[in-house]
Amino acid sequence: MTSKVAAFFITLLCNVAAGVIIFFLMLLAMNGYSESDATYGFGAYIVLAVIVSLIMSTCAALLAHILTKRKFRGWTAALIAVPIFSVVGVGLKIVCSIIGVSVAEYVRVNY
Repeated sequence: MTSKVAAFFITLLCNVAAGVIIFFLMLLAMNGYSESDATYGFGAYIVLAVIVSLIMSTCAALLAHILTKRKFRGWTAALIAVPIFSVVGVGLKIVCSIIGVSVAEYVRVNY
């Protein structure tokens, strides 16, 4: 049980930290957009990033549970699950940032 909780919260912490860093990089990338256009892109990114963080943390806890059923020790299961889903989460957050910039561009062009 402890390994699942640890895997969940450590993965959540890593994903939130990566999300904040990517958010500030999006601020730099969307420098030329007006505030009203960029707001939609940031909103889309924040919603998608929260969803990705929660899904990756849940998947890390589930993987830790599966590994402990297969006779791995708790800390070993957490050490396997956390890096896997942290890296996948960072990749998905980069995709979310591209979606956020695309939403801002769509709003800028069409409205």
